[in-house]
Amino acid sequence: MNLHQSVKALLALFLIGGTTLKAQLAFNNNGSLTLQIDNGLVVHSDGDVANMNTSTLVFESAGEPNLEFDGHFTNGTSATLTSGTGLLELTGSTSQNLDFGGDDLYNLEINNAAGGVFTRSATVNNEVQFTTGDFTTTDTELLTFETGASAAGAADASHVNGPVAKNFNSTTAFTFPIGHGSSYNSLAYTPSGTGATTMKAKYNYTQPSNRSSLGAGICKVSNVEYWDLTRTSGSQDGTVTLEWDGESTVSDLPDLLVAYWDGSNWQDGGGTASGAAGSGTIPSGSAMSTFNTYTLGTNPCDNSLPVELIEFTAEPKNNEAVDVRWVTATEINNDYFVVLRSKDGVNFSPIDSVDSHGDGNSTEMQNYSLMDYQPYSGTSYYRLKQVDYDGTTSYSNIEIVNFEGVEIISLFPNPSEGEVNIVVKSSETGTITFTVHDAVGKIIKSEQFQINEGNNQIGSFINGANGKYFVSVVTSDGKYYDYDVVLME
Repeated sequence: MNLHQSVKALLALFLIGGTTLKAQLAFNNNGSLTLQIDNGLVVHSDGDVANMNTSTLVFESAGEPNLEFDGHFTNGTSATLTSGTGLLELTGSTSQNLDFGGDDLYNLEINNAAGGVFTRSATVNNEVQFTTGDFTTTDTELLTFETGASAAGAADASHVNGPVAKNFNSTTAFTFPIGHGSSYNSLAYTPSGTGATTMKAKYNYTQPSNRSSLGAGICKVSNVEYWDLTRTSGSQDGTVTLEWDGESTVSDLPDLLVAYWDGSNWQDGGGTASGAAGSGTIPSGSAMSTFNTYTLGTNPCDNSLPVELIEFTAEPKNNEAVDVRWVTATEINNDYFVVLRSKDGVNFSPIDSVDSHGDGNSTEMQNYSLMDYQPYSGTSYYRLKQVDYDGTTSYSNIEIVNFEGVEIISLFPNPSEGEVNIVVKSSETGTITFTVHDAVGKIIKSEQFQINEGNNQIGSFINGANGKYFVSVVTSDGKYYDYDVVLME
């Protein structure tokens, strides 16, 4: 059965199970229609799905009615999405935007290697299935798991890039399906009681701040990664379990510990590690009550870096080269450095190597530099690899250099009477997505603009009361720009 482009009516339409309904191009429920998908029915849309105006999209509360879609999903602010026991499955081949209108979902599955981007927050009541591809979230466009919801199948090839929230009311552990790029780096939380509590976690593939501020019983903390873990509501404490992989540079499991930031120093959260140097987990030694930043630590320093790197930078020069510089405070058994470059921020290749200036050991500041005369067109990612005499390696944070692609030059006027102009410089045709949030995080406007090669000036209008608005501009080549715009009419 084929459904061409749209469904528009002032009546109720019940789709009975046992068949597949295929919508060519778009599936547009755009009137006052109640569209019910019954158990056993698979509805597949080759394009976008839009549930708009005062329409209602209902999944039967029995079995698993399934709506597959290859394009974007939009549930309008006046429309209703009743999830029942239904499954929404991303099946596209390009990135899909997800706006579920604030209504809860029952089951959600990502089966799209290009991924899905949340443009409005959503809550899942039963399960999120990670098959292939990543979800992208932000603090204002958040994926939340309800108390009974679970995550299945999260791995390097499929997870969430960005923050994830979880509501708890039991002592059942939950593993946050988070990571970065093509790496899955989970954090698990086990409440110590049944009090209603909401936790939010995010993985960061860069070194944490204040690494030299160490409390008692801790020698060093990771310079590779950290996790943000916050308690957004409730008061329940719990055990925090961190996961590591080969890039975490773990060597001696018995000396590993969970480290947490208390606002002044890194503190020892204890723990007993299990696994191997290339992968494993470590739970905190007891229930934690401080929620801020977590990372791997060690005491004594068997897992510590042989080099104390205090600075790593990459700066463009004359729009044709990149000046890469780094500074070390101390070096122990340091053999050499390798400067790595990447087109996607995930897969890195070596540019050149630089020997230790301190003959392997130094307690004085050492300055290094290397010029890259062949950066990639558009965006280049740089990272430093340090190699010890025994072959042990560690990595720096990632630096990003842009030469081409789409770049936002300015946004004006600010303050504004409502009119907003965006100046865009681009080396290619593309798009920008302009999104406006109010003070409580609600999206009040989101629109996409086509841009041409060269300089572009795009106008938009914010229609709202006086006050501060949060504007984000996302380019088609993946750059994010955030602005605070003050409206003064």
